[in-house]
Amino acid sequence: MGLAPPSRQALFPLSPAIPVPFHDLSPQRLSIDRRRAEFTDGHAEDCFQRHVLPERQAQLKASLLFAAFFYVAFGVTDLATLGPTPTAWLLVALRILVAMVALGGHLALGRRPDSVRMPVLAASALLVAALAIFMVVAWCQPGAMAWNTMSQALILMAVYVNFPNRYAYAVAIGVVSSAVFAAMLLVQGALKADDVLTLALLLILGNALGIIAARRFHLSQREEFRSACLLQQMADRDPLTGCYNRRVVQSGLLDAELARAHRYGTALSVILCDIDHFKRINDVHGHAAGDQVLEAFAALLKAMTREQVDRVIRYGGEEFLVVLPQTGLAGAHALAERIRQAFAAAATQAADGAAVRATASFGIACLPARQTAAPVSFDTLVGAADAELYAVKRGGRNGVRGTLVTAGGALRIA
Repeated sequence: MGLAPPSRQALFPLSPAIPVPFHDLSPQRLSIDRRRAEFTDGHAEDCFQRHVLPERQAQLKASLLFAAFFYVAFGVTDLATLGPTPTAWLLVALRILVAMVALGGHLALGRRPDSVRMPVLAASALLVAALAIFMVVAWCQPGAMAWNTMSQALILMAVYVNFPNRYAYAVAIGVVSSAVFAAMLLVQGALKADDVLTLALLLILGNALGIIAARRFHLSQREEFRSACLLQQMADRDPLTGCYNRRVVQSGLLDAELARAHRYGTALSVILCDIDHFKRINDVHGHAAGDQVLEAFAALLKAMTREQVDRVIRYGGEEFLVVLPQTGLAGAHALAERIRQAFAAAATQAADGAAVRATASFGIACLPARQTAAPVSFDTLVGAADAELYAVKRGGRNGVRGTLVTAGGALRIA
């Protein structure tokens, strides 16, 4: 094709950033770093974390309550081993402190249900506190070191499996705590060399099994998420142009943008674009040339809009809808005019060797910023853009025309 899309233009500010649905992620951004068991791309990892957040919140809340109860309940073993001594009661108090950390994490999760970082902080805080206190418990009970080592191995499995956390954090907590525990075995010297070796191997085995299980779990979750993203893209993308299809609009994309614009008081514009005399291109140069023109026009639209903010949708045969959040009528008009000029000046090389030139018409509808009434409907906004588009066509095509849409649905030509 002879049409080379220009470099992306910084026509509009990009702040505040708008979250992108997970099906917007390209296959390139969905590669997984198998060493870290996370997505290589930070945005993809963030989308994944938000996708699994409700499930992780529920699992972690249950695990925190479980840990709080049983960590305190095992205080009876301290009393049984040491008797009702001040040391035993101190250990029980420390166990209660761990339970308070767990309950505090549970409370924080309830208050911050949308926070991605809070589950990581809650899980890490509890595990660090629980393992640190457990070192004190084990140090005060040298005669029960074998049993405490097995308990440490069980706690390690909880670190890796039961408390959802970042893979790197879980490995760090498990390995460091095991190293400290092994050093404590050597310092105490209460066990024979063969016993120390056996217990050290038990700790190594617990970490190895936990690391394998955690890594497999983290990778399988992300692979499942990646597959869901790719399937969603196949359903939501037009195979010829790579743009979204109307299914995305019908699934509520524009409704969500309207609600967001109303909530934050920002403007929202849509541009309805139509390639002029497209049937003539097919008749004269063939449908293959028509497809090339469609691909070229779509590439131009995607190149001149903001990645991860704007949406380019193939709305009909040769008709495209561009959704522009945080963009007023003047900005949308400027963008449409730049696209119109670039498309009219370029040419597409057809299979028969002919240079196919075409023009396009643009209709714009804008919901102004700081609307106080309820947001307009999808039909009103796109219908207004459609009316402007056909006004351009009646006026000779290859032009741009826009209108403001009030919350009440009244139109004012701009």
